[in-house]
Amino acid sequence: MSMDTNFLRAQADRCRSLAENADRFTKRRLLDLAADYDRRLTATGPSAATRVLKVPLDIDDAPKQI
Repeated sequence: MSMDTNFLRAQADRCRSLAENADRFTKRRLLDLAADYDRRLTATGPSAATRVLKVPLDIDDAPKQI
């Protein structure tokens, strides 16, 4: 089950925001956690809906509806 990209992005932003006012040890852990969310975000790649929405350069090369 993959997580929603908006959720992952929001969690990474939240961690960075909390890190701004944290002590040095907690700040490092929060920034590491944000980096982990970023890695998971980039690992998800484009969604199936995004892949479908891409328009071919030549309409004759477009896939036919089944």
